[in-house]
Order: sequence, then structure tokens, then C-alpha cells
Amino acid sequence: MNHPTTAIRFRFSAAQMSVLWPGLDLIFSLHKERNTKGGIRFEYPFRMYPPPAGFDRGAFDQEMMNEILALWERLHPISTTGGRMQMNAVELRAAIFAIRANISYVRRRRNDCGTKSPAPKNEPPIDDQSFEQLKIESKRVIHSLERRMKRANNALLKSATREEYAALMGRWRLHLRWMHLRLVWFKPLRSIISSGRIRQQQDLDELMKMAERGLQNAGYQPPEARELRRMMRLFARSARRFREGGYFVRTMLRKKTDFTNTWYLGQFVLDRLTLEEMKKS
Repeated sequence: MNHPTTAIRFRFSAAQMSVLWPGLDLIFSLHKERNTKGGIRFEYPFRMYPPPAGFDRGAFDQEMMNEILALWERLHPISTTGGRMQMNAVELRAAIFAIRANISYVRRRRNDCGTKSPAPKNEPPIDDQSFEQLKIESKRVIHSLERRMKRANNALLKSATREEYAALMGRWRLHLRWMHLRLVWFKPLRSIISSGRIRQQQDLDELMKMAERGLQNAGYQPPEARELRRMMRLFARSARRFREGGYFVRTMLRKKTDFTNTWYLGQFVLDRLTLEEMKKS
């Protein structure tokens, strides 16, 4: 997909190229790895965290990807020296995306160095000062590219109709979304809550409701939710150690509305907290 009449020419210094090139080379390398191995580390974990219905997954566009790879090939000879170059509206957007992707990648590396995750080989950790400097320099280069992108947009609008322009930008947005999810998803993964942990939290929710009912029947205002949850956690621990007589979490949850069960939980809270009595109407 060539736009010879819409590309604009400008010069990039070696310092500016040192900001742009790492991100562009990163996208090139990750795309190559994806094609070779069929999957990469930095991809949204769809199986682990299924997205909701209507989630925007983007769409891979081979022509867009070819244009980004061609840009990598053109800039490779001047990746360390800088020099004159020309880019069209799509390539300028790809360059901006590459710079932002590199910042996210460096942030991920710093996060991995501070956790149990293995740090990439041959990549020393980046200190706070260097990272802040990278963000400052990246912001400057992005602003420079955005100014040039306005010129490229105007040139594109002169050689294409507004419908063609809108269609091209729509394709770019879909491909951009695909790259973000499939190539450069650098957000750290949240720890997965085990099924046992989920069941435990659900049991505490039910015990809280039962305790609230028991306290209200006794004429007392239930404590704040956080404090009541702490009490129910304490009860569950005590019941597991056979300290609550014949009262156990599983047997009590089978009869959630039983007066004896709700009364016992209410008294368990009253024995440990000072609560206000409910106002009588």
C-alpha cells in the first residue's frame, strides 16, 4: 500500500532516531517471532481472562503490517545516524505507536525486575532517572511526529476523498488494536483467584447476611461491612478449629434462614463488638 504523493519529507536527528528505532525494531522482532513460533509472550491472555461480549479485538491487516515492515527496512540503514526520510500518514502513526510501545515495554521490564518474573537476558534493569528521561525524550519526538502527521493528513485528503480517508483510518484503527492486543500487550497479569478462594469469599458473603439478620432480630445495628467481614472470617477460622461447638460453616449455610444459626452469628459479633441498639419506632 504505497502513497507516493502523500508522503512528506523531513530530517530526523540521531537523537530522535534513538527514540524511534527501539520501538520499531521491537514490533518487527515480535511480529517475526509470532510468525515463527505461532505465539508470543506479550499477548492478551484471552483464555486466562476471557473478555466480555462486544470486546474490540481489532483485525489484522496484512497490507498495513507490510507497510510497517517496509518502514523498518527503510530506516534500518540510518537507525544510528539519523538522516532524511519520508513517511505517509499511516507510517507516521505507526512510528508514534512504536515509541509508545517501547515505553510500555521498558515499564514491563522494570516491573519484571521487581517481581519473581525472570528478566529478559542481556537486558540490564533501567533505573528511575533513565526511565524518566526516556519518557521526556519520547514525548518530544511524538510531538514532532504529530506535527508532521498533520501535513501528511492534509496531503492524503488532497489525493483521496473523505470516504476513502475514513476507510483507510478505519482499517488502521482495527490493525492498531490488533497489534496492541496480539503483539505488544505489556500489562502485568493479575494473579488468578483459585476456585477455592472464590468459594471462601462467597461463604463469607452469606455469613455476613446471616449475621446481619441475627443482629437486627436482637435489636442491634450491624457494624460496617469491613468490620462485619472480619468478624465472619474470625468465626470461620474458629469453627474450623472446632471451637464453636456444633456450629460449622457448611452446615450453617445449608440453613441460612434458620433462627438458631442467625442468632448464634449475631451473638458471636455482640460478644466482640459494642454496637448501637436500633431505634424503636
